[in-house]
Amino acid sequence: MDSNLFSVDYFKDALRLQINKRSDRFSPNQTMNSYYHTVVSAIIQDRINKNFELIRRIRNLDAAYKAVKEEIMVQEQQQQQ
Repeated sequence: MDSNLFSVDYFKDALRLQINKRSDRFSPNQTMNSYYHTVVSAIIQDRINKNFELIRRIRNLDAAYKAVKEEIMVQEQQQQQ
């Protein structure tokens, strides 16, 4: 795992953790959407001086979101078979 804060691996782990924590109340997609919007809002409100860092964080969050969503879709397809 990439130990870099705000790396793709960091966000993937965070998304999976949120999904596990909220599995009794929300679907994985609802949880991911909530987490995604919360993080983006926090990033935007954070006063980061370097625009590059902001873009890197959002790109990594987006890549993690897409990767975990694909994993969920594959798992759901396997369960339907």
